[in-house]
Amino acid sequence: MKSKGCKSLKLCAGASAGGHMNQLLKLLEHSDLWPIQPAFYVTTLQAVAEKLEERGPVYVIGECNRHHPWKALKTLCRSFRIVLKERPDAVITTGSMPLALFCGLAKLCGAKVVWIDSIANMKKLSVSGRLALHFADLLLTQWPEVAERYNKAKYVGALL
Repeated sequence: MKSKGCKSLKLCAGASAGGHMNQLLKLLEHSDLWPIQPAFYVTTLQAVAEKLEERGPVYVIGECNRHHPWKALKTLCRSFRIVLKERPDAVITTGSMPLALFCGLAKLCGAKVVWIDSIANMKKLSVSGRLALHFADLLLTQWPEVAERYNKAKYVGALL
């Protein structure tokens, strides 16, 4: 894959509704951290998508968790269509299981994945964060104690 400059990088930002999205939007407000703005967004609920539409194109992949495999399969199918259509170069997310599925597919298609585990996870990574450990290029935790538990997780200071 050719190295791309920041201006041609196609960045996807994604998070589930609620706290995950609030954390992601707070991070994206720091323009000093992001040389470019996301080309598109991925979320789990239509109500959140409507609020994000002023920022750019938004896709809704639906909610799922490990207890509802059929919902997870639907989310995976929706995610696959979006990844094939948009072909992101990089995905940044604050997570949840639907975004872990999306990021896994994006990784298979060549995207770099930055996973920022929720600030709420003080003792260990979230279930979806532990899944993301297998494919994320950068996995950040917001607690030094959590980073000590996982070889691939990094703590770089408080993000929020």
